[in-house]
Amino acid sequence: MIRSDVKSWPPKRTFRRLHRKILKFKEWLSKDIHIVDGQYNYRFHTETVREFNRYLKIFLKEPGTVEWISKNVQPGDVFYDIGANIGVFTILAATRTGKNGKVYAFEPHGANFARLIDNITANNFQQTIFPCNFALHNKEGFFPFQYKSAHAGTSDSQLTGDQKDTLISELKFATTIDRLLESDQIRAPKHVKIDVDGNEILILEGMNRLLSGANRPVTIQVEMNDPHKEQIMEFLQGHHYQLVQKHFTKSQARVKAEGCDPETLDYNAIFRYEE
Repeated sequence: MIRSDVKSWPPKRTFRRLHRKILKFKEWLSKDIHIVDGQYNYRFHTETVREFNRYLKIFLKEPGTVEWISKNVQPGDVFYDIGANIGVFTILAATRTGKNGKVYAFEPHGANFARLIDNITANNFQQTIFPCNFALHNKEGFFPFQYKSAHAGTSDSQLTGDQKDTLISELKFATTIDRLLESDQIRAPKHVKIDVDGNEILILEGMNRLLSGANRPVTIQVEMNDPHKEQIMEFLQGHHYQLVQKHFTKSQARVKAEGCDPETLDYNAIFRYEE
């Protein structure tokens, strides 16, 4: 921290040189992490311990999500990462869609979006990944986006969410998937991931016409949170999507193994379209 009053500004030349060296050292420490996964290589930019841990746990925290992407996303596919955060699963999907595919990464959180951009460029996916710094909803308009933290790699911030423990509220534009498709702004997806810490049902309602049309996605992974689990299940089953798999994060799986009723836990659910 630089402390100064008007009379002592600018700081002395020696202090300025020292501060520049400190900043350059900090930049040097902010390196890309290189992760090798068989035939795939990923690079992630990191500046904090939180981000570093998120990258290192890429295959440990949500192994079910990694498996779903690995087994289902193919070259040429279109993938929606709704709630992309800093882009871990965005990058995984893009390595599999290839240059002929497209990944749309939706992330309204400012710091997360900035790091998402860093990770897109670190992997040279500028032509494959289309980042979107706005929110998705079941209607179009401007809504308060509640930040729980301003740091990259954090979660629990939410559009029109609970104002309790909110750090700051940002006026954020939101729209629907159906509206984006109707205006030819995006391509229809083959696979969709939705993880937005509680607003999943609103986003699904905003893609009602997509899920009822000829270009509906084949699979959808949704984070299932109370109190919307039954509502999400009924909504997707009403569009002929059947639950084919539930999977838990590493910490949730540990709690489940200790005897906790799995229905009381949040989990990721994979749905597949079946006529």
